[in-house]
Amino acid sequence: MTDIREGFADLGDIRLHYAESGQKGEKLIILLHGFPEFWFTWRKQLPVLGEKYHVIAPDMRGYNLSERPKDIADYKINHLISDVVKLAKFHGYDEFYLASHDWGAAVAWSVAIAKPDLVKGLMVFNGPHPYIFANLLQHNDDQIAHSQYMADFRKEGIEERLLANDCQWFWDWTFAEHEKRGLITPEEKAEYLRAWQIPGAVTAMLNYYRASPLTPRKLQAGDKPLSLNPEDFIVKVPTLVVWGEKDHALIPENIDGLEKFVPDLKLVKLPEVSHWVTHEDPERVSSEILTYLAELEARS
Repeated sequence: MTDIREGFADLGDIRLHYAESGQKGEKLIILLHGFPEFWFTWRKQLPVLGEKYHVIAPDMRGYNLSERPKDIADYKINHLISDVVKLAKFHGYDEFYLASHDWGAAVAWSVAIAKPDLVKGLMVFNGPHPYIFANLLQHNDDQIAHSQYMADFRKEGIEERLLANDCQWFWDWTFAEHEKRGLITPEEKAEYLRAWQIPGAVTAMLNYYRASPLTPRKLQAGDKPLSLNPEDFIVKVPTLVVWGEKDHALIPENIDGLEKFVPDLKLVKLPEVSHWVTHEDPERVSSEILTYLAELEARS
């Protein structure tokens, strides 16, 4: 396996930290992490994928060692799309493969929709399609209940709760069970606690939720639903969706009708995996990415 190297990319309006593996000049894969992680979620995939590809896993803006703009508006989706495109160009690439999880998947879906000419293939691990998710957040009681944390994360002062007692509640809510199962070592836990406790990091991470138009709400009489045109959310690039069916936050209906928005879709379901697929089955994540890329390359 190849080694993992780290660096910084000055993109003009933002400076992003990243980890990478493989050699420049090979086909590029960008890996986008979710909340509340950082590049570290891909630590087991980077060396494996780097055997054949140039793989870059950034800390998305606000996370870990990347810069943290102070304005909530700086975390809107247009800026997040731009970060990915500029990161590829910084490394000398005009096109790339894109793999993603959770909030990283929200960004990846948006990049693929907005910039289909740049994305050679999209890979999503437990990240809902934006139109389907937006609809469920307004009309499906189960998804609204499961997503209440999204509304809580918009509240002023929630940072204090997440950081209290060396992030004890935050850790229990996310990865305590994985630690008990031996899927996260004490050393790896220390890396997460370090990244979360960098001054301003938790606020920046929460600003993704605060800047998003999506929030769980049950429509009342007279309420106007979020106005979205489904035609604007068609994904025109080949797409792999890998879905852990024991996801505690995203209900199964998130993949119902997905083929209507993704004409070139491969869907893989993992019955024994939860939302945290990179921790629970890291080897499967690597193999699904490599298998799918081999399929795409065989087409050409």
